[in-house]
Order: sequence, then C-alpha cells, then structure tokens
Amino acid sequence: MTACISAVVWLPVRAQEFSPVVNDRVESGADDIPVIPQSEERRGGLELGAVISAAYSSNIYLSSSDPTSDLVVRIGPTVGYTQGDSKEGEGGFIQVAYRPTGVIYADNHSDSRVDQSLAVAAGWRGKASKLTYTGSAKMLGDATPDTGSQSDRLELANEIRGAWMPREKLAAELAVGGWQTTYDRSDLVDSGRIFGEVAVRYAYSPKTEIGTAYRAGRLEIDGSDSQTIQQVTGSIDWKPREKVHVKLEAGASFRNSGEDTNVTPVLNGRIDWTPSEGTEVFLTAYQREEVSALNDGQIYEVRGITAGFVRRLGGDWTARLEAGYESASYESVKGTGAASRKDRIWFVRPALEYRYSDEFDVSLFFKASDDNSTDDDFSYDEAVTGVELNYQF
Repeated sequence: MTACISAVVWLPVRAQEFSPVVNDRVESGADDIPVIPQSEERRGGLELGAVISAAYSSNIYLSSSDPTSDLVVRIGPTVGYTQGDSKEGEGGFIQVAYRPTGVIYADNHSDSRVDQSLAVAAGWRGKASKLTYTGSAKMLGDATPDTGSQSDRLELANEIRGAWMPREKLAAELAVGGWQTTYDRSDLVDSGRIFGEVAVRYAYSPKTEIGTAYRAGRLEIDGSDSQTIQQVTGSIDWKPREKVHVKLEAGASFRNSGEDTNVTPVLNGRIDWTPSEGTEVFLTAYQREEVSALNDGQIYEVRGITAGFVRRLGGDWTARLEAGYESASYESVKGTGAASRKDRIWFVRPALEYRYSDEFDVSLFFKASDDNSTDDDFSYDEAVTGVELNYQF
C-alpha cells in the first residue's frame, strides 16, 4: 500500500542530481517541488558531493538583439543528510540537501553570483497513517524565457500532507501548501499561491493505482486583485508490462479573477519504457498556467512535451539524448500590457557520460535551444557546449 500514499520529495545525495545545467523541462513550474527518486543504495547519515561544470554559451542573457557569449563555470558543493526510511517501516524520517553554486562568468565578471538550493523532506510513518512535510528554497539569478534577461529571485515552496489508510488498498489524503516567487528587481512582478487539497487513492491491482484530487486556493499577484483557483484531477499509476510504466494526472483548473472564470486543462504525464537491458526511453507531457513576472496581472498557459533516450554503451560509457518543445500563450487578467505574446521553444540536448567509479563521473554535453516569439524582443537562440564532473565523497 506504500504506493497509494502521496509521493515524498526525495532529496538528491549525488551531485549529478543537482546538475546546474540540465533541467527536465524547458521552464520548470513555480509551484513544483522537484520529485527526485531515492537511490536504492541508501547509506544514510551525512553525505557530501560536488559538481563542477564549464560550459560555453552563445547567449547567456537569452537576448534577441544583442546575444552575448561567454564561458560559464559552475562549482557546487553538496551537503546531504538522511535518517530513517519513509517508504518502509514505522517511525520518523528526514532528508535534507543543500547546495550553494558559484556561477562564474569568464568575461562578464560583474554578473557572477552564487545560486543556492535547499530541499527538505521530513515526517512520520505509522501502520495506517503518514504525515510528511516537503519544502524547498532557491535563490537563483539565471535568465528565463519569460523575462528575457537575468532575474535574481527567491523561490519558496512548502507542503504538509497527511495520509490515512482505513483499508489495505485505500488511502485518503489531506494537504495544505503554497509557493512564492519574489524578485529583486522592482520592475518584475512578485506572486504567490496557497492551496488546500483532498485526495483519494485506490490500488486497483498490484500494477494499477488510480486516484482523484480536488484542490482549492488563492493566487496573489502584485499590482492585481487576488484570484481564486479550483482544480479537479484524476490520476493513474499503471504498469501494463514489466518494462513499461505510465504515470498520468489530468483534469481542469477553474480560475476566477472576479470578473469571469477561465477553465483550462491540466496535464502532467510520463511514460518510461525499458526495451532492453541498458536502454531507457521516456516521454513526458504537461500543461499548466504560470504567472508572468513581466507585466502586472498577466498569466501564460504552458504546453510542452519532452522525449529522452538513454543507452549504456560498452564499458562505463552512457549516451543520452533529450529533446522537447514548449509553447506559452500570454493572457491579461488585470493590469497593464496587451497579452498578445506567444512563445514557441524547442531544445535538443545530447550528452556522453563516462563513469570512472561509483563516486566519480564525467559528462560531455551540448544543448541547442530556440524561442520563436510573436514579440521580437523575446525571440532568441542559444547553443551551449560543456563538460560536467560529479563526485560523491
């Protein structure tokens, strides 16, 4: 019945999982606390690691009119701590991971900075109940497609979730949480959301789990009236075959700004397929709404798809290939600025990894991306080539 209880944020203990260069999505959702699978080899206690990368980018500011190239070096030590097991047994558990990442520009020295990332998962597990807190705090300064420039910001996300299993295959959940994004620049828009959720999960069979959830909350955007949001979704976690795993959550979101109600689809899905030993294929799709940091009272609807291929080559070599496409359509709820902008972003990212030992690996990577926007000020293209070293002490 473990699978029926809401997933916990598994904190990274390997440096590679904190990669400063690679994200699964073109632009991560502001209210997403990253879910990272827990390593099967759990040593527990204090764990230390580090990642060092050097990458040459053709457009470090994602600029359309004046692309600036530079060599960017990132150095990030990792401190992690794990105690207890949230998946099996009873009692308390905690996982904490912290990484400061020095971002150093070879030519544009004044833009060098230190990004920071902290993630926490803690709770208690009983025979028929579970209480979990998950949270993250990030101080970032990279350029985003939304703003079209480097944007120093603080991103906070928190959730408390309780689960109760009155029967062997049935679980009821209750959660409260929220997220907040605050920018250092006065011309960018801060935003935040609080929510409450009730959900029911049912293990239909050992290979199939279904669920439904209702979430209600309030969205706050600086310079605009607050909005109420309700969301209804259904989910399935299905393993039709030993080598195929399908996870899908879909539904609708109802956003009321006081004047009218907008209904938009919600989608978050992933398919994993292992056709043979040493080969993995995945496909993801998502649709959601984000708050624009550029204009008061604007939101944008994001639709995207990514696909990836991992192949273990001879010896200790592994080849990776990921590609994706994302569209963002802007809408003016209240405030200034016409919302006619539409962005279409694609990316492709091949990489070659060599694992020298269980503690050390090296990756060579390349990433090409392009944003074709209806607003020429936000169109850009970028090519990044680099090397990344990961070490776990």
